[in-house]
Formats: sequence, structure tokens, C-alpha cells
Amino acid sequence: MKIMQSRFFKARKLLSITSETPCLVTALEDERQYLSKYNPFESLLDDILPGVYVGNASLVIEEGLLADFERCTDFYTVDYDAKTNQCYDGELCYFHPELEVFILANMDLSNEYDERIKKDGLLKISNVYYESINPQAPANMHALFERYLHKYESDEAKVSILLKETHGLVFKTHRIKPYPVDLELMYNEDFTPIHEHIKSKLADDNKGVVLLHGIAGSGKTNYIKWLTSQVPSKQFIFVPTNMISYLTDPEFMSMLIDHKNSILVLEDCENYIAERTADDVNTDVVSSILNIADGMLSDILECQFICTFNSDISKVDEALLRKGRLIAEYKFGLLETDRANAYLESIDSELRVDLPMSLAELTNIDEISYKEVVKEMKIGFI
Repeated sequence: MKIMQSRFFKARKLLSITSETPCLVTALEDERQYLSKYNPFESLLDDILPGVYVGNASLVIEEGLLADFERCTDFYTVDYDAKTNQCYDGELCYFHPELEVFILANMDLSNEYDERIKKDGLLKISNVYYESINPQAPANMHALFERYLHKYESDEAKVSILLKETHGLVFKTHRIKPYPVDLELMYNEDFTPIHEHIKSKLADDNKGVVLLHGIAGSGKTNYIKWLTSQVPSKQFIFVPTNMISYLTDPEFMSMLIDHKNSILVLEDCENYIAERTADDVNTDVVSSILNIADGMLSDILECQFICTFNSDISKVDEALLRKGRLIAEYKFGLLETDRANAYLESIDSELRVDLPMSLAELTNIDEISYKEVVKEMKIGFI
């Protein structure tokens, strides 16, 4: 099917003055207006039909079901994947003749997460278009979503990262590979009920803050990476430390509206969640966290926070610790000796320890550390 040769399309007219007769104005069809577009199908359909943007909803269609659709052949766009040194279809458009709706797919095979969707025999949908003057449009749209489209939920760990590009802030989703977690071996006994509570609250609720703190190397980051696969119904959005200040940016708030019911992860954020003072430049960040997690915006955005830090809990703003707002707070420490040895046994290590150790030290216990030994300097008289 060619959209520009169908009944849906009406060419835009351009006024033109001929050089021979300067006073004569003619109306010409602008046949080339979409040829220079990176996304010509989206530009074309946006001009002629109302649509629904679903690019943030992880909606997919099985490639086998596309047999019920006609592929639109007005344009053939190409993207490039540097990893495989191959080109692939950049934008695909299909029309369902019975339901009279268009679906638009934008692939990005340079992204490992989208690549996995493709390997699973699925196509990621970004837009759906319909004819608003058709009285059957609501029923047809309902039938489209009921029969063909469903949410893609991978059991793999994944995270979206907040980035700033030339055209503004963006979320980009990537697969991650956490170290396999065994709660009975890698964390102390008191953490198991805390984890069950965190997992339950993150999966079922839509507001609140989780505070995870303690010594470096105690497994906070790997736990969060593993947690993303334990709560697949939620989108985990990692906010790098240098991007935390953008929590107050109106553009970021607009993005969260399109990513409702997400979990925002702020790592090493002690400087941003510390007790507020009159001279504190990060006061607005704490206020934004409170507002998104349990304030006026919480009912709109339905987002939760996981904050990690290495400083003492006493330095955190007390408002974050309020009952009803705080989902859980846990201090990670050294792994107890018996659990540390049980863990070493589970990884077939013959080494044993006689003191509590951090998880990072245990997982890398066989690694040789190439660092300079600093000799102790003594000052005194001989």
C-alpha cells in the first residue's frame, strides 16, 4: 500500500510564482515535502491523521501477525548498526484494511534491549493512527490493542538511563548483567525480610522512597541491578550523579508523565539528600524527591525512588525518613564470617576467612591487587 495514493492523503498545496509571468500565482502539489525527513512515515501520518504515541509503553506485535496487515511502501528508510556493521530498516509502517488503522515501528538495533525484542520475533510499536471521522474508530482501535498489541516484559535485568543529548533529555533502555544474587549467601540474615518488603512495595505500590546505605563494596549496586529483574512490571530509571540536579527541570517532569509508575534510582546521592540548610544549593532536589515520591505530584507521576549513599543515615534529610513515605531503610555492612565462608564454598573456592568481609572482597578474593604498598612514615627522635 502507498499512503500517498490512498484516500487518506491530500497533498499540501504550495503557491508558486513563475519567472515568465511574475503576477501569475499557481498552486502546486508539494510532492517532495517528506523526502528529506529522517522519519517520513511519522511526518506524513502526523499531517493527515490523529494518532496515539505508545513509544514509551513497550508495546510489541508478533511478526507473524503482520500477515493481517499491508506494508506501506511510500518510503524505505535505513539505519546503521556499528556493532555488526550492517544496515537495517529504520522505520516500518503497516495498514490494517479491516480496522483501517496504521501502526508505526521504529527499530534501533544499536540498542541491545531493542535488539533482544527483534530476536524474540517481535516488532516494537511507536505510534498508532486512525481516521477520526470514522464512527467505528473507537471500536477498531480497541480491537487492534486487544488482538495484536501487548506489553513486552523481559525477564532480563534492564535499566533506562537519563541522558542529555543535543535535542534535550532522553531515556535510553539497556540490558544489564548483574552478578547472580543468592540472598542466603551474599547478604546477612536480616536483609532477606527487608528485600521481600522492598520487592512487594515496589511491585504493588506507586509512591515512597527506599534508602540503601553502608560501606562501599557491600553489594548495594548489584542488588539494585538484580532487583530490576525481580520487578519486571516497573521501569527502572537510573539517574547518574551528574544528572540528579535535572530532577527539578520542567522537561524532566514532562518526561516522567510519559513514564508513569517508574522507579528512579539515585546512586551516591548523599550530597543531594542531606539535611537542608539555608545555604544548601541542593535544597530544590530534596523538595523534588519529596514532591514526586509522596507530594502533590505523586498521584500524577506514581514514581518511587531508590537512593544509595555511603554516609551515615543521620545526615539524610529527616523528611525522607517520615513514616508512610519511607518504604525501607537498610544499612549494608560486612558479610558475617559464617556466611562469607559459605559463599566461598558455593563458588568452589578453597579459601576461608576468619573475619567479616565485604561482598566485593569475597567476589574478587582470588584477584591479585596491583597497587603500591604505602610504607608507614614515623616521625620522632632516634
